[in-house]
Amino acid sequence: MACLAYLSAADEPFTGDRGKALIKGLQFLLANQKDGMFLAQGQSVRTWIHGQGFATLALAGGLWTLSVLQGQTRHRQQENPHRCGPVGQGDRQEPIHFGRLVVQPRRETRDEGATTVCAVQGLVAAENYGIEIDPKVIDNGFAYLKKSQNKDGSFNYILGDGTSMKAGTAADVATLGLMKKFDFTVMINGYKFLLEFTPAAMSAPHTPWYFPHYGHYYGTMGMHLLGQEYKADKEFRTNTARYIAETQKELLAWQQADGGWPNKGWIKDQEKGETNAYATAFAAMTLFVPEARLSIYNRTPPQAASTSEGMTRRLVTAPRCAEWRGRATSVA
Repeated sequence: MACLAYLSAADEPFTGDRGKALIKGLQFLLANQKDGMFLAQGQSVRTWIHGQGFATLALAGGLWTLSVLQGQTRHRQQENPHRCGPVGQGDRQEPIHFGRLVVQPRRETRDEGATTVCAVQGLVAAENYGIEIDPKVIDNGFAYLKKSQNKDGSFNYILGDGTSMKAGTAADVATLGLMKKFDFTVMINGYKFLLEFTPAAMSAPHTPWYFPHYGHYYGTMGMHLLGQEYKADKEFRTNTARYIAETQKELLAWQQADGGWPNKGWIKDQEKGETNAYATAFAAMTLFVPEARLSIYNRTPPQAASTSEGMTRRLVTAPRCAEWRGRATSVA
């Protein structure tokens, strides 16, 4: 999440001190990946996909950002995929190397909307970069979320459990906003539910499950995507922009003197070992969603160079000396 915050915050996020921190974060993710799986770091078997999804989203986001920014200087490295390429122009510009980002399926007996959201968004981000993803995998994820919607526009936590989530509804709307063709009825019903619930209510304690930072992030993303899709409609432009502005107002009121944000709700009460870095990363990500610097914040994201050969190793030049290695395969 911290990597995603850095990627969201600047047009050229790999430069300067923040760029150093970002690269270290991405290298940490790669170092903790084995056979496509990221270390659980204490998560239960039921929730491991949250970290898996966010890590995939961060790595795919980093690849996509560099591909778009440096597309004219990028080339395939044919001989030795671990060898640094030529030094670029300027002050010791050296290449960052990307190998393979591995995305593999894993079967569990538990299903839920929150894990589906993380998985689908990570896979969509990888597909936006050009990694081959079986479309049935993503389509099945979208279908699961759509079937989880209640008559009032809210969504279940687990398909058929009868719950009416608030933050979870925001997450489902944001994820379904990534469908190439909107399901109008599902999206509009979710949109109306969020408008009626309001960002202020998302901030206030509520049931079931109080995750305000999560809700604000996905609420902003969902409204941003809806605003893009229906930008010709004045009412949609006005309502989505107002929702985003009200969410930003809520978040800015929570910022502490040290620049960070406090954990709230479930994270504060149940995840005692979680530092405020969690809330701060979520808040920063939320505030920068309208800047649309990640591919998933765009209904039609700028195209990365083709990666039709799904296993192709790539070399990307960037103004920071580092090697970033990993693996990328298609999901069958």
